[in-house]
Amino acid sequence: MVQLVTQAEAKIHRVGPRHTIYLAKDLVEDSTFPFSANEDLTVRIEGDALIIDKTGKSGYRLPDMEALPSRNQHVMDTLNNLNFSPIASKAEKIRQMLSEIHEAEMLESRIRHMPKSEHAILLWEEKAFLDLVLSEFFDPGINGKAAKGLLSAKPANTESISNLLLEEVSGLDRQTAARKIRDWMLQVHSTNKSSLPTRIAVEDYSWLLQDGSPKGLLEVEQNIGLRVSENMTILCGYDVSNVIDLKLLDKVMGFHGYAIVDHPFRVYRRAGD
Repeated sequence: MVQLVTQAEAKIHRVGPRHTIYLAKDLVEDSTFPFSANEDLTVRIEGDALIIDKTGKSGYRLPDMEALPSRNQHVMDTLNNLNFSPIASKAEKIRQMLSEIHEAEMLESRIRHMPKSEHAILLWEEKAFLDLVLSEFFDPGINGKAAKGLLSAKPANTESISNLLLEEVSGLDRQTAARKIRDWMLQVHSTNKSSLPTRIAVEDYSWLLQDGSPKGLLEVEQNIGLRVSENMTILCGYDVSNVIDLKLLDKVMGFHGYAIVDHPFRVYRRAGD
């Protein structure tokens, strides 16, 4: 029997002058969830309740091409088999162009040229997005001969990066693992002979928030501070789909001054930082 997820805890987050409402993944992905991404909605207050309705602003709306109901799947498969191709409207083409421009600008100005002393958190779900961000973060054309370090599950594909593998720390108790990661970061930074900032990245810290105490990780993140005091830029990745305790994730996010998310691709800086 399939269990419907029709209720979940939510939280309002403030990001600069804006406010966002976090909705749990299980709730959004439930088949009964009535809204789709980027849909126009109306929000109103009724007593102590916040009501969210479909706006109906533009009358009948064509469904998203990527979210067609299952009853149309046979039709779409047949069109594909007969070599039909969708004809994009001018608006669709413009939207795609703007999306590509936005992505290129974010990668260039906010990832590749991330300023020194940033303590950034990368909140990702798609491995392809993680790989893209890391590739831009370590772009040798920008970093030159600056020291670089990566904590990853698999060996890095370049010799210019000091690589700490997950298997070297995952067998340790959580506090010992966190201490070894901190010492490794300092060792990498000690080798930096250039004036450019050392760049350190961690693919995924979420495993340290799973079994056992996350105390060691929280201490490492908190001690770094909102901005790194040394000539370093640190990027801390978290696979949010693996994080069970969202309160811990909230606490970790509070130790960073810079945030990158993949759905949608946005970069944020802490207000007043």
